[in-house]
Amino acid sequence: MLKKTLTYILTATASALTAGVTSSCGDDGIDGRVEMALTDIVTFEGNTNGNNATFTLVKVDDTPAITLTADRPVIIDSDDDKDAPPVRMLISYIPADGIPYSGGPVRLLSASRITQAPVATEWKDEYDSWDAYPVYVYSMWRSGSWINLRMRITYSDEPRIFCLATDPATVSSETPDLYLVHVLEKPVNNHDRSYYASFDISSVWDLPHVKGVNVHVANSNLHKHIFTFQKTDL
Repeated sequence: MLKKTLTYILTATASALTAGVTSSCGDDGIDGRVEMALTDIVTFEGNTNGNNATFTLVKVDDTPAITLTADRPVIIDSDDDKDAPPVRMLISYIPADGIPYSGGPVRLLSASRITQAPVATEWKDEYDSWDAYPVYVYSMWRSGSWINLRMRITYSDEPRIFCLATDPATVSSETPDLYLVHVLEKPVNNHDRSYYASFDISSVWDLPHVKGVNVHVANSNLHKHIFTFQKTDL
């Protein structure tokens, strides 16, 4: 969780769409079916029989997990992937039955690994300047015990600290405080890019006394700096 390059932060080229089968219209009315693609963050579980990529998807909060089975395998070729699945990925796909979020077979259009990490439960000195480099948050949402983030940050191939860290002083509270730490090794005058990230907060979220978490972000969009997520079964 210390200085690490954003090797697996995905340059985002697609936003989430409402998927399904619709109809296009010509001058005289309906003239054909149009298949709309879904784009979601999922957990890649591996390739079934080596031929079909399998993904688990929790759409938002605690909606039931569904399994998606692709029409082709996904190959992860990084040297860091010796213990590959489960891996968080952004995929674009079309359900075989044309029904969004019904699970089952899908036609896989694209799949890319995104930044993922477990929440840090030990606060380090390097995290003290967690808000030194703001993050432009497009959206943040919870899916099960994952906090997902679509954001824009300064592009750089230099090492940086990028993680979600827990304030240890708040772990015993019903709503612990988590901080999105973003610290560049050195300032850069460069353009921004859009990225996705996903953080596993289960080590905090699953504590019996915890009813939710507050995620603090040095957000440069809309001046919203605290995102609160609560357990939906309360």
